[in-house]
Amino acid sequence: MRRSHYLASAVLLAALVLFPGCSRPEVLTGDFTLVSPLPRELFTGEKETPFVISSQTVVCYPEGDESLRVAAGLLASQLQQITGCKVKTTTRLPERNRILLGVNPEMGTGLKDFQASECYALDVETSAVTILGGSATGVLHGIQTLIKALPVPESPGNNRLALPACTLLDYPEFPYRAFMLDCGRHFFSADYIKSLIDILALHNLNYFHWHLTEDQGWRLEIKKYPRLTEFGSYRPGTSYDSSGVLDSIPVSGFYTQEQAREIVRYAAERGITVIPEIDLPGHTQAALAAYPELGCTGGPYEVATRYGVLDDVLCVGKDATMTFVKDVLEEVMDIFPSPYIHLGGDECPKVRWKQCPDCQRKIRELGLKGNGVKTEEELLQSWFTSEMEAFLAEHGRRMICWNDVLCDWGNQVVGEPSKQTVIAGWMRPVSTEIAVREGYDAILCPIDYCYFSNASVNKITGLESIRRVYDLPVAPEGLTRGQQRHILGIEACIWTERVADTDSLEWRLLPRLSTLAEIQWSDPARHDLDAYLPRLRHMLDLYDARGWHWKTDIAQIWE
Repeated sequence: MRRSHYLASAVLLAALVLFPGCSRPEVLTGDFTLVSPLPRELFTGEKETPFVISSQTVVCYPEGDESLRVAAGLLASQLQQITGCKVKTTTRLPERNRILLGVNPEMGTGLKDFQASECYALDVETSAVTILGGSATGVLHGIQTLIKALPVPESPGNNRLALPACTLLDYPEFPYRAFMLDCGRHFFSADYIKSLIDILALHNLNYFHWHLTEDQGWRLEIKKYPRLTEFGSYRPGTSYDSSGVLDSIPVSGFYTQEQAREIVRYAAERGITVIPEIDLPGHTQAALAAYPELGCTGGPYEVATRYGVLDDVLCVGKDATMTFVKDVLEEVMDIFPSPYIHLGGDECPKVRWKQCPDCQRKIRELGLKGNGVKTEEELLQSWFTSEMEAFLAEHGRRMICWNDVLCDWGNQVVGEPSKQTVIAGWMRPVSTEIAVREGYDAILCPIDYCYFSNASVNKITGLESIRRVYDLPVAPEGLTRGQQRHILGIEACIWTERVADTDSLEWRLLPRLSTLAEIQWSDPARHDLDAYLPRLRHMLDLYDARGWHWKTDIAQIWE
C-alpha cells in the first residue's frame, strides 16, 4: 500500500512539473462597457456573481430552428477557441451553465422595421445567459456583443473567463452598414474573403460589397462567357506611373461560381449579405480583352496594366453588348440572392461613344438631345443605366450605382436614373446630399472619410486618423426629416491599386473599421470620441488575439 501511495504521489508531482497549466487559473471577468459599438441600453448588476464559462456550459437553441442551430455552433466554437473549454450545443434546457438563444419578433415593437429585425436583448445572470433577437440576425449581433465583452487573455485556451451580470438592449441606427473590397486590381483568395467576413461580423456590419470586375481584372466565373476569366483574369504586371514600365509581378485569379456561392452562404450564417459589383459600362477593359467585339473600335484590347480612367468602355450602342450584359447579370443574380446588385456606373469617358457609329445611331434612335448641361452621350449613359435598373427590377433586385450616374465633381446633375436606383455618394458628402434632395435613397461613402485606401488619408496618424472617420457628417444639416430618411447608411471602401496582400489590407482597414462601426450603428446624438477611445483600446486587444494586423500608429493615443 505504501509503495502504491508513493507511486501515485510521484505521478501527481511529475504532472504538476511537466504540465503547470493543469493548475486552475483565476477567473477573469469581462466588461460590457468596453463593447464597440456601444449598446443602446446597458444595466449592470455589480453585486451579482458573474456567469463563468466552463466545460459544463452549453449553448441552447430551439429544436428545428436551423438558423439558430448554426448560430449556436458559431458561438460554441468561438468560446472553445478563447477559453479552451469544449462548449456543446443542445436543444435541451439545463437549469444552470446555459447560454440560451431565441427569437422574439415582438421585442422590436415600436422600432423601424430594420431595427426590429436586428435588435437584440442580452441578459447575464449567475446561472444563465439569454440572447433574444428580433430575428436570427439580431441573435448574431448579440453573440458578437457577448464575445467582445469577454476579457482578452494573454493566450488562448485554458482560461477561466466570466461575463458580468447585466441586461442590455441594442439595435442599429442605419439599415445599411457596409464595407467594399476591390478584388479587380488585386486578387484575394476565397479563404481570405471568409476571414474578412469574420472581421466584418465582429463589427456588426451587415453588407459586404464585393467589387469583382475592373479594367485590370475580371474575377467572377461566367459560364456563358468563359473567356472573361480565361483571358480577363490575368495581367503580366502593373505600371504605377506614366512610364508604362511594368513591375513584372503577374496578377491573376478568379472565383468560381461554386466558391462565390460558398462565400455567400458563409456570410449569411454570420448575418452578412454579399452585394456583387459588376462595373458597367466603364472600367471594362478586361471584358473587352476577352470579347473585343463589345467595344466601339473592335480592339485589339488587353487587360489593363496601368491604373486610372481609361477611354475604352463597353459600346452600349450595340445590341450584342446589351445581350452580353443581361446574360452576365442573370448568372450573377443566380449566385447572389442579395436584394441589391451594384453596377458601378462611374468614370465612364464618352470619347469612344462620340466617334462610334453604333453609339451615335443609338442616340438618334432614342431621340436624345443635349441641353447645355447634359451631353447626348451623357444622356446615352442615363438610358443604359435605366435599362439596367429595369432589367434588375424585373428580377426583384434593386440597383446601386456610384454618384457619377447622377452628379459630377462640380455638383452638377448630369444623369437621370430611375428613383429606384440607390446612389453611393463617393466624391464628397454633398454627393449624397444631392441624391437625397433629388429623392433618391443614398449611401454615404465620401472619399475623404470612407476610402481607407486613400494615400493622403493614410498619411494621417494617431488620433487624427480615427477622428477623420468619426467626424463623418452622418446627419447633414439642412436636410428635412424626410430627406434624412433617404440616407440608408454608410460604407467604407478599400481600392487595391496599391494593396496587394492581406497585411496591407488589414493595416488600412483596422482599427478604422471599428470607428466606422460606431457611427454606422450608434445614435448620432450619443457620438463622443473621448468616450469611444477606451472601447477602441479593447478592440485592438481583440485584433491581437486573432492575429489581425492594424495601423500601429494608433497606439500613440495611449502613450
